[in-house]
Amino acid sequence: MHCLECGAAVAALDSAHLSACSGLTLQEYALRHALPLDLLISPDRIGPSDGSDLPLMPAGIPDETARAVLAGLRLAGKVDDSGATCRIEGGIAWLDLLFCDLAQLAPYGFRFRQEYHYAPGTHRVVAKNGLVTQKRNLVGPWLPARVPPPEQRTQYATYLAHAGELHAGYLFMPFASPGEAEDAAAFMARELGAATHPLDCGFGAGGALLRTLTHADSARLLDGLRDELDAMPGVWARFHPDTPEVTVSKEVVFDSAHFLTDHPAKCSNLHGGRYVLHVKVRGRIDPLTGCVLDYGYLKRVVNARVVERFDHHTLNYAGPELAWRSTTELLSIYIWEQLIDYLPELVELTLYETPQSWCQYSGPDLAAWQREGSQPLLRRFTEPALGRSPWRQWLRAWDARLENRQALCD
Repeated sequence: MHCLECGAAVAALDSAHLSACSGLTLQEYALRHALPLDLLISPDRIGPSDGSDLPLMPAGIPDETARAVLAGLRLAGKVDDSGATCRIEGGIAWLDLLFCDLAQLAPYGFRFRQEYHYAPGTHRVVAKNGLVTQKRNLVGPWLPARVPPPEQRTQYATYLAHAGELHAGYLFMPFASPGEAEDAAAFMARELGAATHPLDCGFGAGGALLRTLTHADSARLLDGLRDELDAMPGVWARFHPDTPEVTVSKEVVFDSAHFLTDHPAKCSNLHGGRYVLHVKVRGRIDPLTGCVLDYGYLKRVVNARVVERFDHHTLNYAGPELAWRSTTELLSIYIWEQLIDYLPELVELTLYETPQSWCQYSGPDLAAWQREGSQPLLRRFTEPALGRSPWRQWLRAWDARLENRQALCD
C-alpha cells in the first residue's frame, strides 16, 4: 500500500504515519481521497478501546481554566461518564476545536482517540473521534477537597462554541434542564447585558431552549465573550459566517375539519380534508455542520407548534384566532405566527387545502413581529375593544328606551 500523501510504501496506514507525514487523522485521509474506511482499517482495529492504556492518575492538578472547560462541555451535553471512562465526543469537522479542548483538559489525563466501529445498519466502518480519560481521574483523592465553582466566562464560552447556533442573527442555545437554562440566562443578563427568551422546544425530555431576544442581544453576548471565543479555532468565524445562503424546505401533513361561519355556500358546513404544509427557511450554511439548520429541529418545531395542534381536530376550536373563519389564508398567517419565534429564518409557507387549491404566505420577520404583534385579522374576536364600540353603546341605550316605553304602555 502506498500513502497518497507522501508516496511512501507502507504495510498499513495508521495515525502515527499520517500524523508524521501530513498531520491528518486516518478519517481525514479517507475523506480527502474519497476512500471508504473499510479499505484502510484491518479487522483487529475495529471496536472500542477498553481504556487500559489510559493513565490511572491525572497529569497534574486541573487549574481553573481546565475546570471551566470541562463544565462548559458538560453543559453542552458532550461529556459521557456513564462507564469506567469519561468520553468527550467530537465530529470530524470539529477536530481542531477538540484538540483545543484537549490542551486545556490534559491535566485530567485526557487522550485523543479515533476509534472505528462496524455499523451493521449500513454495512460499513465508521470512525468516532473523542477525548478519553479514566473516570477516576476526575474525582480522585489527588484533587483538592474543596473546589470552587468554575470560572463562568470560560464555561459559557466553551458551551457556546460546542452547542450554540446562529440563525438569522439570533443565538439558539439548548440545555438539558430548565434549571441550567435559567442559570445561563441570569449570567448572560448580569455579566454580558444580553437578554434571552425561553422557548418550549428543548432537545430532550425535560430540556429547555434559549434564544437571544434581539440581534443586539446576540451582538452583546458574542462581543462580551470575544476574547474566549477568539482563542477557540473557527468559533468566531462560525458566528459571523460568509457562507452561501440556501433555502431548505420541510413538508408535513395533518388532517383537520373546519367550517366557515356565514359562508354563502357549502363551506359553512363542517367538512374535513388533508392539509399539506411546506415550510421554507433560508439562511447561511453552518461551516461546522454543513446545514442551514437541522431537519430534526425543523420537524420537531413544526410538529409541536402545528401538527399536534391541528391534526384530527376542528380548526375553529384550536384557538379564538380561527374560530370565525379558518380559511387557508388566515390559517397560513396563524401558522406563521406559531413558527417565527422558533424559526427566524422562515421565508415562506405554502399550505395546500387540496391538490388544486393552496395559499402562499410570507409574513413579517421576527424583529417586525416582536415590534408589531399579531396580525389584526387574527384579533377580530380577541380585541379588548370588542363589545365597547359606540354602536354597541347606542344599541344598549336604544334597548333601554324601548324597555322604558314598553313599561309606560303597560
